[in-house]
Amino acid sequence: MAESDALKRIDAHMERGNQLMARGNELFERNNELFVRNVELMDDVREELRLSREQHADLREFVRIQNTRAERVAERQVRALDRMIEKIDDGRDETRAQTKALLALIDRLQ
Repeated sequence: MAESDALKRIDAHMERGNQLMARGNELFERNNELFVRNVELMDDVREELRLSREQHADLREFVRIQNTRAERVAERQVRALDRMIEKIDDGRDETRAQTKALLALIDRLQ
């Protein structure tokens, strides 16, 4: 009888061991599935990063072009303002010369 009890206990342990091995195998398979999914996700992330880099390169080129255009417009505006200031200065000099001539005429008339 003791031998029968020992065999029953051994069978129970073997059954529990088999259950644990089956659960371990299930977990191992699930881990493999998750690993494969993780690799696929990493590939997706890499592709998104590549696309993002390309878009940023395009954006940088667009911003560079816009800055170049803005600089040209600003340079033209500065030149136009310089010309306007030069005309104002010329007008001021001419007005001073005319005022001086008028004052000289007034002085002679006195």
